[in-house]
Amino acid sequence: MKYKALVKKLDPHIEEEVILEIEGVEFTGFSSVCPYEIETGKNYPVLVGFTILDELVIRENKEKTKELERIGLGYQYYIRGILQKDSIDAGIILTDEDEYFSEYPHLIGKNVEMKVDRISIEFLREPV
Repeated sequence: MKYKALVKKLDPHIEEEVILEIEGVEFTGFSSVCPYEIETGKNYPVLVGFTILDELVIRENKEKTKELERIGLGYQYYIRGILQKDSIDAGIILTDEDEYFSEYPHLIGKNVEMKVDRISIEFLREPV
């Protein structure tokens, strides 16, 4: 899903690292696509997804929470929310561009938790 994101912070040492706020949800993401220079304090159109480097494991979560919980100081996150066919609603919608969720049809519409290696950000040219 496309969002308008506020850039809260840019890392001076890791070019791809960006801290964003979208609809009150703040998180550290990894910018895979950025076709222009971005600045702290400005809003930009973005698409939010996730990256899995090894194996994705999704499990049902009995708690009805929607959140992004950072694991330590790295880029890994627990994403908790409602699983959709091609996205997860964790307070913001994260898209499943690699069709991981097709392996979990029994969890569609349920509250789940999954661990991702990073949240990916694509800065878009067109406005939201």
